[in-house]
Amino acid sequence: MATQTQAPVEPGSEKKLYLLQQGIVEDAPGGVPAHLSFGALSTVPEPVNPGDITFTLKAPTGFAFTGWLSWAYHDVSTLQAKGNLKTTQGELSDGGRKLTFTHNPHLSTNQECLGYAAQVTAVDGATPGRYTDGELRVGTANPVKLKGRVLDPDED
Repeated sequence: MATQTQAPVEPGSEKKLYLLQQGIVEDAPGGVPAHLSFGALSTVPEPVNPGDITFTLKAPTGFAFTGWLSWAYHDVSTLQAKGNLKTTQGELSDGGRKLTFTHNPHLSTNQECLGYAAQVTAVDGATPGRYTDGELRVGTANPVKLKGRVLDPDED
């Protein structure tokens, strides 16, 4: 794999990223862990390199993070992975409802994106339904709502 050259660090440039949740995570209490997927794309043609910044995720009601997450670079046009998948463990708080980790979401062009997946589970006793009260914060960028659907135990 080729070495990627990074532009100089520009603090606050995470505001040039478009952040989004990819799909709505679904799980039933007692089910196999699911992945809450989200992405970061550049809104400008030049490189974006904010440096190491804090990602803070708050799970939607009824869900808790396991701590495991992964990310990979993808080509925007084909969604093909451009590099190896990286896996790490974030820091959990609030009974697993909150996950934080540090990462540099640098993008060389607006033709690549970062795809992330954080492992979650529906908590025991969670009431089935759709919840939109989760949140993704990436440094000083505008926060994004995170959504999830707790399934009935027999739906999983």
